[in-house]
Amino acid sequence: MTSWQAPLAKLIGLVVLLPFTVTYMHLYHYTYWKNEYCFVGPHISMVSGKQYESLISSSPNTVDSLESGNADNEIRGETTTDQMTSINDDIAQFHGIYAPVAQKKKNVDRRKFQQKYATTSSSNKSSPISWFWDSGWPSITKSSILISSPSSQLSNHQHLHRQQDGNRNSDHAISFVETNGEKKWCLGSLSLSSEMSKWCSDPLPDYPDGTIHSYPPSGVWRSSSSTASSSSKATPPSLTISCPTPATYLPSNNKSRHKQQNAKQNQNLQFILNHPATTFLLLLNTGLAFYYWNHRISPSTVCKQYTKIVIDHEWWRGFSGALAHFEPLHIGFNMMSLHTLGKELEGGFGSIVFLVYNVAFIVLTTMVMMAMVYGRLRWIQHKLDRTGNNSPHLQQVYQEQQQRLRETSTVGYSAVLFAWMVVSTMERKQATCPIPFFSDVCFQTYSVPGLPFLKFNIAPIVSLFMAQFIMPRVSFMGHLAGIVCGFCLHWGWAIPPLEVCSSNVLMGGVFLIGLVWRRRVIPVRPLLTAVMDEEGCVEHEEYLKSLLAGEAGGEGDQDGSHPPLGQNGNGSTTDPFMQSKQKKKEREQNELRTKQRALFAVRNLIGVVTIASLFVFDWSSSLVISQCVLLAFFTFGTQSSLIVWAYTNSKVESDIIEPEKVRSGMIWRGFFMSAIVSIVFDSMSMASWFVLPTLISAEHPSLPTGLLPVSLLIILRTAVNVFALVISSKILHDIGVGGGIFSLVFSMEIKWSKLIGGHGVFASQKPLWTAFEGRGITLGR
Repeated sequence: MTSWQAPLAKLIGLVVLLPFTVTYMHLYHYTYWKNEYCFVGPHISMVSGKQYESLISSSPNTVDSLESGNADNEIRGETTTDQMTSINDDIAQFHGIYAPVAQKKKNVDRRKFQQKYATTSSSNKSSPISWFWDSGWPSITKSSILISSPSSQLSNHQHLHRQQDGNRNSDHAISFVETNGEKKWCLGSLSLSSEMSKWCSDPLPDYPDGTIHSYPPSGVWRSSSSTASSSSKATPPSLTISCPTPATYLPSNNKSRHKQQNAKQNQNLQFILNHPATTFLLLLNTGLAFYYWNHRISPSTVCKQYTKIVIDHEWWRGFSGALAHFEPLHIGFNMMSLHTLGKELEGGFGSIVFLVYNVAFIVLTTMVMMAMVYGRLRWIQHKLDRTGNNSPHLQQVYQEQQQRLRETSTVGYSAVLFAWMVVSTMERKQATCPIPFFSDVCFQTYSVPGLPFLKFNIAPIVSLFMAQFIMPRVSFMGHLAGIVCGFCLHWGWAIPPLEVCSSNVLMGGVFLIGLVWRRRVIPVRPLLTAVMDEEGCVEHEEYLKSLLAGEAGGEGDQDGSHPPLGQNGNGSTTDPFMQSKQKKKEREQNELRTKQRALFAVRNLIGVVTIASLFVFDWSSSLVISQCVLLAFFTFGTQSSLIVWAYTNSKVESDIIEPEKVRSGMIWRGFFMSAIVSIVFDSMSMASWFVLPTLISAEHPSLPTGLLPVSLLIILRTAVNVFALVISSKILHDIGVGGGIFSLVFSMEIKWSKLIGGHGVFASQKPLWTAFEGRGITLGR
């Protein structure tokens, strides 16, 4: 490999292949190994994503047309459109997740698989708004919700339909059938005996005696009426079944004597496999605590503080403060609570959604906490204004209170844990006893009459005051912010939807809004021309174009003007020094023009993949929103870089260039962070499509494309985003803006991107040495 191919392979392996592999293994383990799910969905094309005809005629060529995918033109017989819609909706009720029925004896042979979750009927998505809003390929968070446990979800209205559907179609099941010497698996309804509502696999081959038929075979199952002699002219379409493999196996006679001992030894491994998000958070918090202790890092450098976050705009402290612990008791109590809450809640939410909400809680609790501090400061200021000069002592007391509020530092994961404590408390069926050693003091969860999802329990608030009483140093506002976020999440109020809470949207979106609202560096406008416009001298757009064309007057020009870009002036000279200077300027302008074209080309590519995402993915999914955020970042970053290059090319004073570099650095750092997170989530989403294609096609019956085209699109989109990531890293390196927590967190990505970017169009074309570059000196007389 060359000097840029190895870093590129490492970068792709870290942000693309690793998330894809981990997500694929986790989803496969959760669905097929742990829960032993079977998925039932329509038989669709891998290319077009369309179902092989909703209802086809019963003819000898039915099977061939289904296999070849040419069933769209089949005659539907005498069945009307309304009848077809009704039959298709009835067939759609069989789509969903099927789980094995629990048995008293642990017998895995020829078990019955009962429907656990029925997907939404296609008729419920027939409106134009729902088709555009929720008809494309889902993100990783939406895919994870489909396979999470319906009985353990929040008492929110968005999850209630899953429980209702599961109860309504509980008589649909997959069972082992043996008739006329043929053995096969069949899907049907226990309440309906019609052949029109029964699908069977191909007859199983003759297996040796003692073979265990543990799972139904995966593949395309055809309706029984398509093979039986029936007078009906219409035949239900085939269904696709995805089950664990292998479907059959021969039992082994070798029994391990240490089976129970090995089971006990593997309990920790089972916890890691079943709760990967909790395990990751435990390792992350513990590892950072050891890192801070080993490097003797002061809490003031990473803590949450109002002055640092709100006034100094160090927004990264929301993450560093939440993940920082400096005392053994602090890290010990928090990690024990995280272990208990994660073990209780992660299984219901799903590991991916649970991890997404943890990251969202870090951001949201920080914002709520800063809002509380701001409100408290405003209230004290109001009392201070009312006091006036009548009481100097009282004024001093109020001012000291404001100073303490601004400089109070908080660290720890407690705010997030209190949010989860609220969710856990209101999901429990039994009463909660928050006071240690007082098991009789318990509080029951109550629901608002007429609003069953709106629950309340006072136990978390009692825990807050107990913690404040036992340990006065704990952050009251930090814990209260967690309680507020927990109630809001459980009620579904004032908390953004899950797709907005997704890390690839929330982190970049909040940073972008902060640049617009707090830092006011967006929209991008040259700082120099802003001053000139106040004097009415020149329009900033025209002035910026003149700078980019090299017309603003630079070093060595007597009349203060340059010839147009790429042309020589009329005053040609034979002086070698002047000729060398003109060549140097032409080289710099050509290099600048090449960079401009590259930025515009990449921006256009990001725009193209963003438009393509609107047609392929859900409009409400994080896949679309995150790409729009990236497009906004790159557009503003392009404008800021052009200004920096124009000022540098025109030899503008350093006190004007430096603020432009700082602004450009903020925008490009936001793009770099957002691009990495978006690429990771794109890879995770693609992994979910490969594991759950049957369930996704059942939940989204109007997919715009098949699995193959959407995979190619996501690969193209990832390639464009990686290329833009490399360009942003190179720009950050050239303008000399970086360091701090940003370089520490993304050190590997920055290093590899910089090595890759040093071999592209942004590589400096300046030669190491040019003849007659300087004036030289006179030797002798």
